[in-house]
Amino acid sequence: MTDPVLPDSVLPDADYLVLASRLIPDRDGGFTISVLRRAQDMAAAGARVTLLTVDPGERADHDRDRAEWVRRGLLTDPDDLRNLFDDARADAGWLRAAALPLPAPAPDEDAHGTVTGARVIADAAGRTVLELPVISGDPAWHLSSAPVTVWSEDGAAPVGWLPGFGGLYRAWVNARAAASARPVAVLCEARQVGELLVADAPPLLDPAIRVLHTTHACHLQAPYTWDAPMDAAWSRWLDIADRFDGVLWLTPSQQRDVERRVGDGIRSFVVPHPAPSGLANDPVAGRIVMLNTLSARKRVDHATRALATVRASVPHAELHVYGDGPERAALQSLADELGVADAVVLHGHTADPEAAWATADLFALTSTNEGQPLVVLEALGHGVPVVSYDMPYGPRDTLARGGGMLVPDGDVDALAGALTALLTGPGVRAWLSDAARAAAAQMDAASSMRALAVAARAALDAPASRPGRPPHR
Repeated sequence: MTDPVLPDSVLPDADYLVLASRLIPDRDGGFTISVLRRAQDMAAAGARVTLLTVDPGERADHDRDRAEWVRRGLLTDPDDLRNLFDDARADAGWLRAAALPLPAPAPDEDAHGTVTGARVIADAAGRTVLELPVISGDPAWHLSSAPVTVWSEDGAAPVGWLPGFGGLYRAWVNARAAASARPVAVLCEARQVGELLVADAPPLLDPAIRVLHTTHACHLQAPYTWDAPMDAAWSRWLDIADRFDGVLWLTPSQQRDVERRVGDGIRSFVVPHPAPSGLANDPVAGRIVMLNTLSARKRVDHATRALATVRASVPHAELHVYGDGPERAALQSLADELGVADAVVLHGHTADPEAAWATADLFALTSTNEGQPLVVLEALGHGVPVVSYDMPYGPRDTLARGGGMLVPDGDVDALAGALTALLTGPGVRAWLSDAARAAAAQMDAASSMRALAVAARAALDAPASRPGRPPHR
C-alpha cells in the first residue's frame, strides 16, 4: 500500500499520543494494522504522533517489533513507538515523582482477582525499577487497585506505590504530556486501557489532556440486534464513556444503535477506516477469497457450504482462505464431507495479503459481527467485488457507495446465489469492480482524517467530562 498524500495541517495543532495495549506483529488481527495505519495517516496530515504501548515485555522484544514494523512500512522512525516499561527502565524519574508514600495498603482480595505474586521490572543493570502485582481469578484483573511498588533509583528498596495498573498508566501519560509545549490529545485504542485512563483515582489524568477513544468492534452479543445483550466489558466501558472528550465510532449504524440504547450523553463522532485505492488485481476466474481467522465468529463453514452449491453451476470455483485458527480441522473435515476438499484451500496465516488480493475474483464475508472490517475496504481498493452477510457492523455502511452485494445474515443459499450470479455474469462483476474502485476513492485517508479533525477540534475546544474537570454542557 502506498503512503497517503494528505494536505498539511488537516488536524488541529497538538501533540497526539496514540495509546494501545500492545502493537505486536501478526497479533490481534486487523486491530494492530488499523492503529498503525491511522497513526501514519495522522502524520501525513501534519500531526505530531507518538505511539504508546503498555505491555510489560522486554526491551529487546519491543525493539524487534519496531524493526519489523519499519520493514513492513507501517512505522517510519522506531522512536515514534514508545513503551511504558522501556521508558521506566531508561529513566524512572517520572515514576518516582508520581508515587504515593509508603506504606501501601493491603490489596482488596475481593475486588478483581487475587494477588498471587509480583513481577519484577528491572533496568539494563539489573536494578529493580518497579514490581507489578500478579493477579488471578478475574478477567477484569486490570481494574485491580493492588499496589504497583516503585523502587529507589539505585534499586535498593521500595520508595512508593501507585494504585494499580491504572495509576501506573496515568502517571506515564501525564509524564509524556508534561514534556510537550503544545496541547495534548490522547487517542486511546483499547477499552481496557481507556477505562483506567479516566478513572477517579490518584494520580488523576492531567485535566489539560484531551482523550478521544476509538472503537474497533461490535458491542453486541447474539442475536446482534440494537438491544441485544452486551458482555461485562462493554457494559462497564459504556457506563463511563461520557468521561471521554469524544468516542469515535467506525460507522453511523453503530453510533445510532448505541445512542438508541444509552442516550446522547456521550460525545460521539463517526471516524471510519479509510480505504486504499489504485491497487493491482488480476483475478483468477472463480477464485473466491476470504482473509480472516478460522474462528466460529467468522463462519467460514457457511462459505464452504455455499461453495458446494456454487460449483454445481461454476465447476472451476474455488475458496481460498487466508488465516489460521481453532476451526481449521473442522473446516477441512467439512470440505471433505461436502466433496469440495480439492476446491477449498486453507492457506494459513499470511504476512503478505497483497498476494491474496492480486488474484481474487470475489471476496466473501460471513462473520456474525464486526466493527468495520478492513478487509472489505481492502477488497474495494483492489477492485474486488464483495459478497457479504448483512450483519453489524460495517458491510452495509461501507458498501452503500457500491462495490458489492449484501445478502441476509446467515442465509447460506442467498450467499451461494450471489456468488454464482457474479461468477456467471462477467458484465456484472466488471461493473461492480469499477464501482468498488470508485467507492474506495471516496473513502480515502483524507476523508477519514477530515472526520478525525472534527472530533479533535471539538475535544480541544471544549472542557472534558471526567474526574478533575467540570462536566461538559
